[in-house]
Amino acid sequence: MPHARRDQSEKTGLKTTSSHPGQSDEACDSMHGFCPHMGLIASSALEFEGQVRNLLRGRLRIAAIILFGGFAAFFLQSLMGDAEFARLQSAIRIPHVIVTLAEGLLVVLLCRKCQLSLRALHAAEVVMFALPAAFLAFMQYQYYTLAPSGDAAVFAYRYLSSGVSWILLLEVYGLFIPNSCRRTAVVVGLMALGPTATAVAAGFQQPLIFEALRDGALSVNLLQMSIAAVIAVYGSHRFGALRQEAFDLKKVGVYTLKRKLGSGGMGEVFLAEHRLLKRPCAVKIIRPDRAGDASAAARFESEVQAAAGLTHPNTIEIYDYGLTADGVFFYVMEFLPGMSLQEIVERTGPMSPARVIHLLRQVCEALEEAHATGLIHRDIKPANVFAAERGGIRDFAKLLDFGLVKSTGPVEGDANHTLEGVVVGSPMYSAPETTVGGGPVDARADIYSLGATAYFVLTGRPVFKGEQPLQIVFAHAKEAPVPPTEIVSEIPRDLEAIVLKCLAKSPDDRFSSAAELESALASCTDADAWSREDAERWWSASSDFPFEEESTPPSDEYAETAVGRVVEA
Repeated sequence: MPHARRDQSEKTGLKTTSSHPGQSDEACDSMHGFCPHMGLIASSALEFEGQVRNLLRGRLRIAAIILFGGFAAFFLQSLMGDAEFARLQSAIRIPHVIVTLAEGLLVVLLCRKCQLSLRALHAAEVVMFALPAAFLAFMQYQYYTLAPSGDAAVFAYRYLSSGVSWILLLEVYGLFIPNSCRRTAVVVGLMALGPTATAVAAGFQQPLIFEALRDGALSVNLLQMSIAAVIAVYGSHRFGALRQEAFDLKKVGVYTLKRKLGSGGMGEVFLAEHRLLKRPCAVKIIRPDRAGDASAAARFESEVQAAAGLTHPNTIEIYDYGLTADGVFFYVMEFLPGMSLQEIVERTGPMSPARVIHLLRQVCEALEEAHATGLIHRDIKPANVFAAERGGIRDFAKLLDFGLVKSTGPVEGDANHTLEGVVVGSPMYSAPETTVGGGPVDARADIYSLGATAYFVLTGRPVFKGEQPLQIVFAHAKEAPVPPTEIVSEIPRDLEAIVLKCLAKSPDDRFSSAAELESALASCTDADAWSREDAERWWSASSDFPFEEESTPPSDEYAETAVGRVVEA
């Protein structure tokens, strides 16, 4: 299992030790890259720092837009004020224009295409909030000293009303700027003291200000600013915690989860990327509500271990598997652009006989290796055969979901999904001996399932239908299938005979091996009628199904097969 061994050091929650005498774990850890005795070591702290840098730039830009809009609107409003207000504005107009232009310049500098260092971003943060704070203090001071003298109540009103602007500024900082709790508390605390410090400074010119502070304005303002400061600091702390939690949820070992592909009865499948190799892959994680089920976990582990021992190119390749820090089992497999045969038929109807032969022969070759190692798939169905693109070759068949084991529990899902606790496999495609018994289960059960899969992709309908899974199970055991040519007359007779032989009730009447079935398919009239050029033309004409990282969401059945593919056009 070269791929399984190669990535064992990447499992989350499993401590990996050096296999080389004298080579310490700390020495390898310090390399932050490839260690010859431990593999690739990820530094999640560095990646999180990068995400914080991007987040800080985006949040600073939002804050700059808010501040620029606020100061610009306030400037326009000042042009329409009364005489007393105009006198005040004339004293602060130049600083007002400077602050407004500075915030506008920051909006431009913090665009998405601008690559700024963390130090530059922190400098922008200082300018963004220091300038408005200095302006508010200057404006408040002018408001006190330039206004005509009056009673203490007038100055108390001016003092309390000035706090509104300071509250807005500190809330913008606390809720928009990602920061440590301590740093946020220091900055917000200084802002909260701004109106009182300015009032005290102005009080040496307007003694009535001190009288207003003593009469209760000071306590009211400090209470207001304290509440606002607590909200800002707590909001900053909660947003930071949520960002870290969201980041952690996107990580499984050294793999970053990019988007959810779907979910099935056993687990969820995500499109992911190796954080160092930048290799796209699919990660299957056992569902949280099944994590405590020992039999489900055993089935999940059996599936990955079985597939990891297979090396045929038409078998899904397993890169890694392990446990997360909280005990959730996962495994990582190759990313497959394309569609399952189930999806192709559902979207475009029955497939051409030549194409079916082309794909089934590849599946037979994958089964030859599996059967030779003593493995029986037991869940071959259209959703578990994938028409992928590998190395520039399209319609490259991949057989998925090896190692299905029987487990206990109630029956779940419909007849098209794998049943647990009653039968092994999917009722629509399972051989009679795997569902109702009557004899040992061997490689010929896979031959039957492959025949049922061929029947579906050739005709667009399953061999038997039924409202309940058990109806389908007994139909497979007792009823004769309708010949495929009675549904689609263009199916060649030689291919029909092969499909019906695969669907024989008795294993002795079927092909004895995958190799024998592949040889029979190779002798069909249309065996070589489907070429690479035909596949290229079909996929090119089917522009709705691109081989890119943006495509349509897979079905739940697809997710059940644990295959990575692309989502959402």
